[in-house]
Amino acid sequence: MSQKFEAFLFDLDGTLVDSNGIVERVMKAWCQQNGVSYSEIKDRSHGSRSVDTVAAVAPHLDAVQAAADIEAEERGELADLREIEGARSFLSQVPQGRWGIATSSYLLTAKAKLRAASIPIPSVLVAADGVLEGKPHPEAYLKASMELGYRPEDCLVFEDSETGVRSALNAGCRVFAVGSSLVMNESRIVGRGASFSELQLLVDRDGRLEIVLDSTLV
Repeated sequence: MSQKFEAFLFDLDGTLVDSNGIVERVMKAWCQQNGVSYSEIKDRSHGSRSVDTVAAVAPHLDAVQAAADIEAEERGELADLREIEGARSFLSQVPQGRWGIATSSYLLTAKAKLRAASIPIPSVLVAADGVLEGKPHPEAYLKASMELGYRPEDCLVFEDSETGVRSALNAGCRVFAVGSSLVMNESRIVGRGASFSELQLLVDRDGRLEIVLDSTLV
């Protein structure tokens, strides 16, 4: 049975842009410079704000300053940044004002990543420095859905990390899992795909959105 939505919300890193390698390089270098175990920070960092990760694994450091340093380093590593396959084409099919981004990157970094990947910057872009609580807290997706003007339960979130998925589910949204790394199962994870090139968008007479994956409605 097909499921229909009023709006789409997207994570950024690992969902719309292929930035996980960049994030990993930057975090490894930062850990070496600050005497922090990369293996410990890696387990916590995917999908989370830098400030929250640093505060959890290195409470003796100034997490705000550390996050600013990490974000600055990421912005300097974007020359080879690419979209997740098919992301631009898929977004071009979504009606204007019906999609937004909720990301654990800070606003300046998020915009730089979108520009580097030639992805348009949406009118609704909720970044890490625009919320009080980072993912998996629901604040980012609650705020993004509110700014778009739709109820969370009427939104489909595209996410690649468990932290991000939990944020979306906590907000009341349904989720489409992008990529192959997510292993969690939940009834409101309504579809999975390796990339956006596998997806087609349909818009019904009432303007509601649905996606087709491998000729099967999800």
